[in-house]
Amino acid sequence: MKIKIIALLFVLIGLSSCSDFLNYDEVSQYTEEQVFTNFDRTKSFVTNIYSYLESDFCSIDGAMRAAGCDEAVHVWNSSNIHTFTNGTWSPLNTVDDVWAYNYKGIRAANFYLAKGTGRLFEEYKYADGYANNMLRYNNYEWEVRFLRAYFYFELVKRYGGVPLITKLLTPEEANNTARASFDECVQFIVEECDTVAKHLPISYGSDYNTETGRVPRAAAYALKSRLLLYAASKLHNPENDVEKWKAAAKAAKLVIDSAVVFKINNLQMYELITNNINCTEVIWDRREGMQGNFEKLNFPIGFEGGNTGTCPTQNLVDAYGMKAGTYSLTAPYTNRDPRLDKTVVLNNTKWAYNETVEAWEGGNSGLPKTGASPTGYYLKKYLVKDVSFKPSGNTSFLHTWVMFRYGEILLNYAEAVNEVFQNPNMKDTELNKTAIEVLNLTYDNFVEIVRRERFVELAFEDHRFWDIRRWMIGDKTTEIYGMKIVKDGTKFIYTPQKIVDRVWDDKYYFYPISQAELNKNKMLKQNTGW
Repeated sequence: MKIKIIALLFVLIGLSSCSDFLNYDEVSQYTEEQVFTNFDRTKSFVTNIYSYLESDFCSIDGAMRAAGCDEAVHVWNSSNIHTFTNGTWSPLNTVDDVWAYNYKGIRAANFYLAKGTGRLFEEYKYADGYANNMLRYNNYEWEVRFLRAYFYFELVKRYGGVPLITKLLTPEEANNTARASFDECVQFIVEECDTVAKHLPISYGSDYNTETGRVPRAAAYALKSRLLLYAASKLHNPENDVEKWKAAAKAAKLVIDSAVVFKINNLQMYELITNNINCTEVIWDRREGMQGNFEKLNFPIGFEGGNTGTCPTQNLVDAYGMKAGTYSLTAPYTNRDPRLDKTVVLNNTKWAYNETVEAWEGGNSGLPKTGASPTGYYLKKYLVKDVSFKPSGNTSFLHTWVMFRYGEILLNYAEAVNEVFQNPNMKDTELNKTAIEVLNLTYDNFVEIVRRERFVELAFEDHRFWDIRRWMIGDKTTEIYGMKIVKDGTKFIYTPQKIVDRVWDDKYYFYPISQAELNKNKMLKQNTGW
């Protein structure tokens, strides 16, 4: 009996919702043969595998993952984002549990690689556009292999080593597969990145119907760079094997050396990076389409349609440097790193609808108003301030989630090459750029400077949560601060204050595997401490 599968009737790239594509039942619309003998249906199958990619436009119960670390606070206590930090996390009470979801994506990829590749589409051979259709079709294999590698990265950064399934298995076979080691998973992902990079196009021009959002060659190198940086870090490299740092540095260096070819080396103004499909610094992004949901979840309370959500912390704000000797309790943001104002909505500044944010106590968006930010700050990065929820003009705008960008690669290289030489001014013939050269930062206390720069430059791009884990500094990030703002006539008095002491346990460096998965697969072993 033939397996029947549902073929997508529309392109899912650009849509924010993800559906479960594979459906092995007798009422599905197309047989396997009907899908993989038709260009459009084959394309739809591959395109749907992209739908398993996730962004973090409030991906965790209305909150960004940033609220699970010292980057932000989520205002509503009902969200399970607080499970990360309140001590209730367990195999029976999981959060951000993407185990099954990513394995669905992996199974879809394995299905395509087993059933959909190597076709000739002979019946279309003399039709117009056959050559271009075959060019795109032959690229799908490498796109799918990259996506499968990326799904595995999403798993290993959460759980460590996971079952490494690279062929089509029955559910019974899949549920009888033990975990591979973290290093084995890293080796697999690296080898896949190296292989697909030889085949993926630099860009998707007219021969590929100028399709945007598909995986370019640079993304494979960027994934390798990020993965090897994680693998070299303390969490996965407790012996501090310098060869792992060297591998991470070389992976980042490869992207840097090829950046002109990839047309990604033009660092953009900070505020032009997000929601910009023409940003030349972005290596690869995920298109979320026209929407205003993210704004609805994060516009300040007191603004039309605003509900408040992920609120930046004082911990983050303090990471933005300022000129020496310029701090004032009445003007704490004067002479700050200009990226602060592009990331965080500050008190008494104009924001959506060109209205002023009154984050002071008693203001339109201040405490003790229900839903007001407990930190005194509101999120700006990734938000489109021109989204409107007014009855007279409800609007939405294109949103894109940055998966990889050139700025991250420079930071990856600087961190790794400094660890290789233990000196940010050193280089050799192979790693011939110093850490100082690529970042133009100061020398003193370079490790902390790079870590702070990642906090600032990559704020709300879903890096801080993982950096805390790979550096193993979780116990140093539990004290969460905000700003108490009081209006005194025409002036404001700003007083930093602790909001909460969060719970940390070293077992949090890895996620727990849910008890449901352990019950299904007796070969799985739980992470230490859970």
